[in-house]
Amino acid sequence: MADHKLRVGFFIDAFRPGAGTENQLRGILRHLDPSIIEATLITLREPVEEEHRSEIPWPVECLHVGSLFSLGSVIKFFRLVGWLKEHRFDIAMIYFVDTNQFVVPACKLAGVRNIIINRRDMGYWYRKSMLWRLNTVNRLADYFLVNSKAVRDLVAKREHFPPDRIKVIYNGLWEQPPAGTAMTRESLGLPPNAPVVGIVASLRPVKRIDRFIDASALILKSVPQAHFHILGQGELESSLKAQASMLGIADRVHFTGQVSNVGSYLRLFDVGLLTSESEGLSNTLMEYAVAGVPAVAFDTGGNREVILDGETGFLAADGDVNQLAAKVVAILTDNDLKRRLSDRSRESVRERFAPEVINRELMALFDAIS
Repeated sequence: MADHKLRVGFFIDAFRPGAGTENQLRGILRHLDPSIIEATLITLREPVEEEHRSEIPWPVECLHVGSLFSLGSVIKFFRLVGWLKEHRFDIAMIYFVDTNQFVVPACKLAGVRNIIINRRDMGYWYRKSMLWRLNTVNRLADYFLVNSKAVRDLVAKREHFPPDRIKVIYNGLWEQPPAGTAMTRESLGLPPNAPVVGIVASLRPVKRIDRFIDASALILKSVPQAHFHILGQGELESSLKAQASMLGIADRVHFTGQVSNVGSYLRLFDVGLLTSESEGLSNTLMEYAVAGVPAVAFDTGGNREVILDGETGFLAADGDVNQLAAKVVAILTDNDLKRRLSDRSRESVRERFAPEVINRELMALFDAIS
C-alpha cells in the first residue's frame, strides 16, 4: 500500500440506494478502512438526497452535469479537470456509461494515475454508436473492474480491452434483506401446505417475467397445488396479468408489487426463480441463497458463478422454459433434494460473497496498482 492514505474518488451518475449498483457502492463505501483510505463520492448529475447522505461516511460532491454534449458541459468538464488536479486522487472508480464518457477523459487530462471503469452488466442495451464512444474512451482507462467472469469476457471481446487489465471482484452481500414480520401462507390467503415458487424482479422486458408465467403453467401440470408470487413492479404488469389469465392460471399467480420486507417473503418460497435474458451477477440469486431458498435460473451471464449447478441450485439452458419448469418440479417433489440445495446454497454465498471477502479483494487490487 502507498506510504500515505490512498485518495480514491468514486464517480457515479446519481446515487439512489435501492438499485443493485448503488447498493454495492454503498456497501463498499461503508466498509473502507479510514486508516488507509481517504474516499470521496462524486455524482455526475444529482446531489445525494439528504435522507441518503447519512449513509455515506465520506465527503460527497456533485458535478451538476446535464447533457454531455452541451456548451455548459464543456465548461464543467474543464472545471472538473482542475478540481481533479487539486484533489490528486490516486484512484478513480467510475460507474455507469455517462459518467464513464465524461469523467475518464477528465481524469486522464488531470493525471490521475489509476483510472478504473466499473462494469456490472452485460450491456444488453448498448447501441453501436454508444459502443463506438465507449471503445474510444476506454483506451484512456487503466483497468476495468467487473463483477463476473461473464462480464469480463464480454468486455474483452466487444469493447476490445486487454483481458489482463480486467479484474473480477464479485458483488458482496453487504446487507441481508430485512426479515420484518414473518409471513405465513395463511396471512397471504394460501393453503397451509401449498408449495410457493417466487421471483424478485422488476416488471420490465429484460427480466422476462413472461417466462416465469409460462413456467408456472407447466409446473402446475405436475404440482397442481403450487402458487406463484411475483415481487416487483413495472410497466409490464397489466400485460403479464393478461398472460396469466389467458393461460387460465390467474388465481395461482400473485402480483405482490414492490415490498420493503423482501426477507419475510423469501422465507415462504420453496423455490426462487430468475428468468432474465441478461444478468451480470445477480444479487437476487444471492438473496435467495441467504434465505435458504433453492434457485433455478437460465444459464446466462454470471448466473453460473452464483448457482453451482446441481449443488446449490439448478441452471436451465438459456430460454428453455420447459427445462426450467422441470428443474423446479424436481425440487418441489423431493424434500431431501430441496433441503440439500438449501443448506449448501446458504453456505456457498457466505463463503464467496461475504463483505470481508470482497473488501479484502478490493484492498488487494488497490495495493497492487498503487
